[in-house]
Amino acid sequence: MRRLLGWSLPIAVLVALTVLPWLMLDATPTIEPPGTFRRTDLVWIKSLFDRHDPRGQTPDMVHSIRLDETELNRVLNYAVELRRVTGVAAELTPGRATLTATLVAPRNPFGRYLNVTAELAEAPGGVRLDSLQLGSLPLPGVLADWTARQAHRWLRRDETYATLADAFVRVNFDENQATLDYRWRPELLTRLERKGAELLLAPEDRARMLAYAERLDALLKPYRHGSTVPLVTVIAPLFAEAQDDDTAPGNRAALTALGAYLSGISLPRLLEGDSRSIRRAPQVLLTLHGRRDFAEHFVISAALAANGGSRLANAIGLVKEEEDAERGSGFSFTDMAANRAGARLGERATGDHAARIRHLLARARTDADLLPDFRDLPEYMPEAEFERRFGPVGGPRYGRLIERIDARLAAHPLHNM
Repeated sequence: MRRLLGWSLPIAVLVALTVLPWLMLDATPTIEPPGTFRRTDLVWIKSLFDRHDPRGQTPDMVHSIRLDETELNRVLNYAVELRRVTGVAAELTPGRATLTATLVAPRNPFGRYLNVTAELAEAPGGVRLDSLQLGSLPLPGVLADWTARQAHRWLRRDETYATLADAFVRVNFDENQATLDYRWRPELLTRLERKGAELLLAPEDRARMLAYAERLDALLKPYRHGSTVPLVTVIAPLFAEAQDDDTAPGNRAALTALGAYLSGISLPRLLEGDSRSIRRAPQVLLTLHGRRDFAEHFVISAALAANGGSRLANAIGLVKEEEDAERGSGFSFTDMAANRAGARLGERATGDHAARIRHLLARARTDADLLPDFRDLPEYMPEAEFERRFGPVGGPRYGRLIERIDARLAAHPLHNM
């Protein structure tokens, strides 16, 4: 009998290891991947962020974000686009929310997808997890809520998480609508940015980015503050710092360092500092074909693509141009071309052609080595003129000009292999 009891625990563990994955994993996703993330979705998401930009909030006052179910799912789909989650959706009813997510599981014999369904309910100071289901395996509400509370206590050891949690005043679920009340503190934005970098970047990637940021500062140090310098004079020596065994990660780090610099972000302050702000205005202005905006569009799109995907980089560039057409300097196909060139560069610099791209960038001597001269393209068009000449975005006349841009890029050494 004692021997039988001694074998029972290993057998139970073996059964659990076999049965639990079978219950938790599914062959099909509960939430299908979202459809094509349209330009209008990105415009709407950007307008939402602009309306609730923390830098414009009054400190220590309670602010509210109110979203209906469709809007909330638009935000969640944006998260899917950025984080490569397979699918996620929310259903809102008075006092409750059902959140369903589908993730792709690592290769295994049990199933391709992990479908997770969480039932959330309003509670004083936040929400309560009433139930959690992993595939076909339900967790009792008491166990699910206890697990969530324990995780919350453990996470509060992190100062950024604790400050963010304390900023939430109330969450309200209504029929087809959710409202989040929060109290904003200015220092939280920097903490969130720093924590995001800490979570998303491996230590070796942070070290590479800091090394390239330091090298970039050294390259720019001889130039007078406020002076204008061609991008090619710093990009060539920056990419000449390669090591043969880390080409793609090195390219990503170099492009990120350049993109951060042109965006006014200090990588040392972001990745290792404790200052209240990570912002730093560029001390030397970089140009491409004599224009600062070309350098910014080209490099920032390359950095975005190197760290995420060229489709998103192209979409962000298009949004910027449409905003300019509506209320800014006007729609510019020149900027669009620089965006597309940068997006291609970032994608290729971190893909199969990483070593060749680095070699070409290290040998670049002129602006034309980085980007064809697109200054002959139409630019600075107000919305009415743009629509008169090219019709709607995505229409035939617009598409033909984009095809011309792509053909010229395809003939460029950085893109024609």
